[in-house]
Amino acid sequence: MPTIATPRVDPGRQRDWNPLATDTVAAANSSYWGSRDGVLKHLLDPGRPPGAAELSLHDQLLEHVLGEGYPCVGARSAFNRRSYRFGRYSEIGTDAAARAACHDLYEFSHEMGEMDSFVTFIATFDRPKVTSEAHFESLVWAHLQKMHEIDVQFFEWDPVVSSNPEDERFSFSIGKRAYFIVGMHPLASRDARRFPHAALVFNMHQQFERLRERGKFEMFKNMIRSRDMAFQGSINPMLQNFGTSSEVRQYSGRAVGDNWRCPFQPVNEED
Repeated sequence: MPTIATPRVDPGRQRDWNPLATDTVAAANSSYWGSRDGVLKHLLDPGRPPGAAELSLHDQLLEHVLGEGYPCVGARSAFNRRSYRFGRYSEIGTDAAARAACHDLYEFSHEMGEMDSFVTFIATFDRPKVTSEAHFESLVWAHLQKMHEIDVQFFEWDPVVSSNPEDERFSFSIGKRAYFIVGMHPLASRDARRFPHAALVFNMHQQFERLRERGKFEMFKNMIRSRDMAFQGSINPMLQNFGTSSEVRQYSGRAVGDNWRCPFQPVNEED
């Protein structure tokens, strides 16, 4: 039997691991959903039932990730073990959505940070309508920039990775924990990234390092590429090994040229 994730969150006391726990904007827009005992629940507010939109979104995520041939075996593992969480937010790039996403990722890190299996958090957004891959790319970096500017008020960058987007050791950091980001949206050129809603998938960097330590990373990488070839007939041209090229080129999913420069600008904590 797979290990089923059980939250460590105690709604009855101050969540001292979450500096936005008392932030009214973040709390009002929080959306921390997961499946427990086969029932979709808001894990920070168990008395809050899912609405039709959350139920539909959950069904779409299950269909997408667990659909036949979906290439990312890590995501499939997280969904099969129920070690995934997702949030539904209003508009990508807004202060309210960024604050709420930071709030929920702090909870996710506390709940899932020490798990040995694959875990993933998916942030979805109702607006705006994505008009092109370039449009989505601009939305992604505007939103991540805003999240970072909130996060830097409370946390340093994860010291095991670089905060310089041009550095081959870069990974995005929230709550002093590194994440690899996967963007999805309706107009994605890659089938695996095509989803009815704009979404950002946050995968903890440490789970890939654990695979390296166990000598399983190459097998994991080759399995995904083989499945991607079968799923679409080609391998994503933006895929690179971590440590050989900055992963920022992979986040939005748009194929970019050698002269592309990431618009993300890390904040100097001393400023």
